[in-house]
Amino acid sequence: ARIYVERAREGSERLNAILVAMGAATRVEEAIQHAERTRFDLVPLLDSAVASYRIGFPERKFATRLPHEPVILDGAPDLIVQMLDKLIDNAVDFSPVGATITVGLRLEPHAAVLEVENPGPRLPTHARGRVFESLWQSRSGQDSRPHFGLGLYIVRLIAEFHGGRAEAEDLTHESGARFSV
Repeated sequence: ARIYVERAREGSERLNAILVAMGAATRVEEAIQHAERTRFDLVPLLDSAVASYRIGFPERKFATRLPHEPVILDGAPDLIVQMLDKLIDNAVDFSPVGATITVGLRLEPHAAVLEVENPGPRLPTHARGRVFESLWQSRSGQDSRPHFGLGLYIVRLIAEFHGGRAEAEDLTHESGARFSV
């Protein structure tokens, strides 16, 4: 009977965590719908965020590849930071201790492309088109933190709000992945 009670409690705690995560995703969706756009320079925003990640994740190294000229965006800076937070959390989760995570921004003729690269495992073949779906994840192992596949879904929503798209690919000359928006 004790085992049954423990399993029921674990199931109840997991269900509660799922409901909390889904509520958080709903709040993000609503925040995106009601976000006010403003013109801002993306370069110092990214530079400042990466400085914070160096403090928040001392077990990782962070590098940047940012343009020297301003990159003006019409959007929601707080959503861009939230999107970057999700990409960095993902990069930290899938990279080894001591790894260097690179945040880059490159300019294309009609777009600015934000990239987060991390060494670690390559993307699973079955995950290629699914990593940005709601409630989908490819984690395995004994990680004790709950993961519900909402982080990259939120990345996609924020990218779409800004007229962009989110993509993931393997790094070409080493193991690891690149997430681009």
